[in-house]
Amino acid sequence: MIRRRQIPVRLVLLVAGYALTIFWVFTRSTPLGSARPVTIRLSHWQIERGPPDGLTAVIRRYEELHPRVKVEQVLVPGSIYRQWLRTNLTGGTATDIMEFAYFVQGVNDVPPRFFEPLTRFMSEPNPYNRGTAMERVPWRLTFTDGLYGIISQSLEIGQIYGVTLFQGSGRFFCNRELLRKITGGSVSPPRTMVDFRRLCAQTAEYSRKTGQVVRPLAGSRLNAQYLMELLMQSCATGLNLELDREGYLSCKQRQAMMAYLQGRWSYRRPELRAAYALLREITQQMRPGFAQLERDDAVQEFVRGEALFTYGGTVDATTLKTLAPFPVELMHVPQLTKDDPVVGPYIKGPILEGTLATGMEMYLNKDGRHKEEALDFLRFLTSVEGGQLFMDHSGWLSSIRSVVVPPELEIQRALPDGYSTGTFYMGIGPNSSLSFQQHLHLLEGERGGVEAFVNALEFNLPTMMSADLKLDIRDTLTGVRGVDSEIAAMNALNRLQPPDPERAVRQQTLAGNQTLSELNAYESTWVLTRHGVNP
Repeated sequence: MIRRRQIPVRLVLLVAGYALTIFWVFTRSTPLGSARPVTIRLSHWQIERGPPDGLTAVIRRYEELHPRVKVEQVLVPGSIYRQWLRTNLTGGTATDIMEFAYFVQGVNDVPPRFFEPLTRFMSEPNPYNRGTAMERVPWRLTFTDGLYGIISQSLEIGQIYGVTLFQGSGRFFCNRELLRKITGGSVSPPRTMVDFRRLCAQTAEYSRKTGQVVRPLAGSRLNAQYLMELLMQSCATGLNLELDREGYLSCKQRQAMMAYLQGRWSYRRPELRAAYALLREITQQMRPGFAQLERDDAVQEFVRGEALFTYGGTVDATTLKTLAPFPVELMHVPQLTKDDPVVGPYIKGPILEGTLATGMEMYLNKDGRHKEEALDFLRFLTSVEGGQLFMDHSGWLSSIRSVVVPPELEIQRALPDGYSTGTFYMGIGPNSSLSFQQHLHLLEGERGGVEAFVNALEFNLPTMMSADLKLDIRDTLTGVRGVDSEIAAMNALNRLQPPDPERAVRQQTLAGNQTLSELNAYESTWVLTRHGVNP
């Protein structure tokens, strides 16, 4: 009898796996190369739920309109974005469009060195707004804040380097089911800090009776900092207006640094001491050790039902509503009032919940390979159609005027009736901010207190503030030098070509802004010199 040879099982599995791989490559996977002649790349750190989907919807529509262009998203974790940004810009490997923000410490020199100014395009209508209410409106004015946020932060006064995609604000996110259990049936949000204190006591009593660990606030280093900054803004409104000698109705960081070195304020001011007492009280409502935790830890604590509220920007709304197994409701932050037992004497009025400025700023790489196509995509991304697509698919409120806002997103709008006067006083620059964070345990710990915290903070703060002001001078002059060549080129064109009204306006604007920037740098240098510091 002839015995059949059995095919080894391993060989069968290998052949089946190879066949499956071939099937996947040719039917399901993305091609390794693009059939489109132009590929532009956009990088950002908004990798939570919402923004990638919003951008995908915009990209899909743009590629329908422009068959020769492919747009790719590059998602980079926020924890490494600053290093990734500078490394790729320096190495010439950066994407065509990049997210950037001045609140990221230590990067103020980046825009004038690596990004293409968009100022000259901002007075023109966005061509993608034809047929809409924004058809004849200058591009800059199609944004709900007129790009005020970007303009006010730019070291080159009046220079616009980027565009924005959304408008947001700070909100309490509430576990409605848990709120009903704690209060015995009520789901009314706490409107004032006095109401919130009462609810904190009810939460502690509920936790004691049920044996379930529930805290009023989910805690992490970042969401605690953002909430404290908002509350501190309310307490420091009067101080900010006092330090505002230039009439901005807001105290800018440079003003605060110079005023500190001139002895016009310190952290021993009564309103700041009261603010720190409030911050200690609020952080006691978070779990011990929150300062060592990251934002995702606070999200997990809230989603597990171990916290009644978590604080965050409206950028967190899509993520929390998607992940939580219970209904999540956005609520306004409890306001500090003039009858507050801790900070009442220093409250001028309601505080603006967040900022009216728009965010998720996108910048154009000066050395990008396809700057013309990238600029065109930025125009579409910030058009009425692009803004509507981004909002509808991300759940983030669009920065573009004339988009139709669905009722469920109305709660994300910042209330315009409130004070927003600038500096938060939780560190003015990178060095003083680091010092603040290093000593914060003296305020928040079980044995901590305001006195120990303020004394430790003030011990080396003059040195830290001087270092911050030196950095501000350096970054300001870096921006000024970048404008010199453009002004010189315009002078040459004025000699070689007929007069150009647009060029004349541009040159006059640049020269005036440059003079003001230089004045700011020289004033800061004078303050440092008077303080005994070599700038």
